[in-house]
Amino acid sequence: MTDVLSGNMRSMTQISEESIFLFGGQGSQYFGMALSLYRENAEFRRSMDWLNSVCQSRHGISVIDYIYDERRGMSEPCDDLALSNAAIFMIEYALSDVLRKDGVIPSRLIGCSLGEFVAMAVAGHISAERVLDFVVELARSAERYLPPGGMLAVLGDPGLYNSLPELRENTEIASVSHDRHFIVAGGSGGLRRAAQALDDRDVIAVMLPVRFAFHSSAMDSLRDVVSEVADSMAYDEPASTVVSASTGGAITRFEPVDCWRTLRNPIAFTDAISSIPAAESYTYIDLTPSSTLATMMKSSHPEYVAYPIITPFGNELANLESIRSSLPRVSMNN
Repeated sequence: MTDVLSGNMRSMTQISEESIFLFGGQGSQYFGMALSLYRENAEFRRSMDWLNSVCQSRHGISVIDYIYDERRGMSEPCDDLALSNAAIFMIEYALSDVLRKDGVIPSRLIGCSLGEFVAMAVAGHISAERVLDFVVELARSAERYLPPGGMLAVLGDPGLYNSLPELRENTEIASVSHDRHFIVAGGSGGLRRAAQALDDRDVIAVMLPVRFAFHSSAMDSLRDVVSEVADSMAYDEPASTVVSASTGGAITRFEPVDCWRTLRNPIAFTDAISSIPAAESYTYIDLTPSSTLATMMKSSHPEYVAYPIITPFGNELANLESIRSSLPRVSMNN
């Protein structure tokens, strides 16, 4: 199957410029995510089944069987890295296909961490199949070379990082979402000490369902592997602009070094939004499995309009209908 989405975006982007798509990464996944869409939206199911067939034929894994296994509960850790990487990519990419078929064509795409690779595929920088290969290969390399670790989301002032020795000495800043939310990464023991120190001060902190310290110095042993894979990928002229949360700026031409920056740099989601001219005039649509970026925007940019779609409550069809009724749409003939 060819990458129909990016090809059509080249001819349609200039017609509908009211929306910006948001793509998140690891930590947003859970068993059963987007199940109502898979069951009831034919376009979503078509894209998911196609990408799943790519995973099965190239990597011997079935994402559909994994995330929709009825024996798995939502509260169980969805932390098989190869399968969860592929699942996040597939769900976000398939959902962008649904929106395109509805005539919702974004002016820009903002990608955070793994979500930046999804944005690259949707924009047409790299084929969907090749990005899917990359995120699976990345996961298998991480499992081979990285020490055990994780990431901790903190609901508090980022200034805590410098004022609390247990945080500063045991973890590294992986993301600053806004003035009341940040994420740290570190080794397993260091994260436990940091979490205990936060709990002692009545600061809420939540361990994310990841087993490695992404966006930290622990990633450095993967640099050569990432560079080698990135150098082997073909990069095309994009159909629309991707704004990187790893640099806070637009990517006009994706280069292999961008793969490494995306994985290693701290995530700067609010900086990415702030870099967009007239950012307040757009509608933001979150394609992340748990709509974490739309939730962040309620705190970081409460005056902006941001739509969630996928939630643990299974309201995807109603959320899509809200978008359909609120946004101008382009007439699609294919």
